[in-house]
Amino acid sequence: MRKGILSIGLTLAVASMATADITGVSGPLSNRGVAAAEIAAPANALDSMATNLAQQGFNEMQDIFLTTALNMDSGVIAANQWVSSHMIFLNHANGTSGATVHNNVTWTFDGAIIGVMSDSQGNLEDASTSILGSATTNYPASGFNARGLEGNDGYSVNGNEITVNMRVTQPGDWIRVVTASPVPSPSAMALAMIGLPVISMVRRRRH
Repeated sequence: MRKGILSIGLTLAVASMATADITGVSGPLSNRGVAAAEIAAPANALDSMATNLAQQGFNEMQDIFLTTALNMDSGVIAANQWVSSHMIFLNHANGTSGATVHNNVTWTFDGAIIGVMSDSQGNLEDASTSILGSATTNYPASGFNARGLEGNDGYSVNGNEITVNMRVTQPGDWIRVVTASPVPSPSAMALAMIGLPVISMVRRRRH
């Protein structure tokens, strides 16, 4: 188990004043007969503790100003821009018989998608969680085999939409989607950037 460190002062990302949300999800039911759904950020994003029978998505950090570039599946998400983060996952419970399959699920966001982190080890997700992860969610302490997409999994991006195919046995599939956020108003930006202390909440991270 690894614990985050409580820090006050400058961080790699500064929160702004708005939200940039998942705005919709559509597509067929999973092979378990369950529809995809948006959920609140869960207490855990751990493979053994957050389970479902259809794709689910939740918002992570919203409207933050990146001061460092982040690696994504192809290239980098450049620094010095406002972004929001979202997680999509499919992860049936341990002991569930057979595979859970949920294909052609389209997620819509209120900002253009600028990066996806879906590598099979989950290392891109892990490397960005301290910046983009929900402050109220426990994440794995490191990447691990098959955390991301592999095999018959995949996705395609079109503007502010991502269509995702996932097939899981164990472990499940988790991907992080990063979207562009609108530039906040000058007054909100000034408030965020004048050096007000930012508290990075203690985040327990365990595998």
